[in-house]
Amino acid sequence: MIAALSAAVAPADEQPLRPRVAIIDSGVARTPELASVLVAEYDMASNPPRPAFKPHFDHGTMVATILARSAGYRVEIVSLRIDDPAGCPAGSTPPCQPSGEPVARAIRHAADLGVDAINISLALGNDAVITDAVRYAGGKGIPVILAAGNQGLSHPANLAMARAAYPSAVLVGAIDGAGSPWSGTNRPDAEPEGYNYVWHFGVNVPTSAADGRPVTATGTSFAAPIETARLLTARASVE
Repeated sequence: MIAALSAAVAPADEQPLRPRVAIIDSGVARTPELASVLVAEYDMASNPPRPAFKPHFDHGTMVATILARSAGYRVEIVSLRIDDPAGCPAGSTPPCQPSGEPVARAIRHAADLGVDAINISLALGNDAVITDAVRYAGGKGIPVILAAGNQGLSHPANLAMARAAYPSAVLVGAIDGAGSPWSGTNRPDAEPEGYNYVWHFGVNVPTSAADGRPVTATGTSFAAPIETARLLTARASVE
């Protein structure tokens, strides 16, 4: 069972059209900063669904805040919550989800909603179910922005996904303020073939926690929404 809770918004003919992005993550809190851009949340990992906009973890709100700021708040955000209701195993970094199914359902649902982009700031390996869902979204021409991962590898761990939706998908690595790759980033191959890879600021990125507190964040998860905002802004300028 999937439930959605939409924010009250003005009629479409009374507000400018804004691109709509799906954030697949741990859920997003409706902080004062995000109140004007967060329009819906779908719980893909719990039945019955958990209360909307009340996440257990900060991660999704941090990602959404970076995206909203990078887009100048000229965006609508749909949250698709995929974190395991059981929480994370000891020593794991949230959000955690042991099954690929909720993530795949979230990707397909976002694609069927007709969003303008899908942001996935999750540590993902080459899960076949998720890869098929990314291919489905890419087949609809929807950009899928994927964090490249934080294992410090010489290649992306989720390369199959990026190739499945090429050229619509893009992997994002993290650089510091001086433009140097962050040590934890999974890097691209020396000569990338069949996938897109870009770098964005991802070290001590200013953002906000679920309770609205200012915090900073490091990782490819927090570089990815900057690329998502860039793509949406570029698309809006063309249209």
